[in-house]
Amino acid sequence: MAGYNKLKGLLVERGIKQTEIANLLNLNRSRFNRIINGQGRELKTSEVSMICRHLNISADEYFFDR
Repeated sequence: MAGYNKLKGLLVERGIKQTEIANLLNLNRSRFNRIINGQGRELKTSEVSMICRHLNISADEYFFDR
């Protein structure tokens, strides 16, 4: 299972902590970390949508074109 490298890079670039996104999704930080590192389940469509709205990014660019 692939991780979400573009998303991780964007978070670092913007200085956004994983905890912020985990809280947005109502997940604990360690579970979110496992997900974006490809060690857990995939993000749900609703979660992708929430992240995109929060970060003002395109789902196509950050989630579906990996």
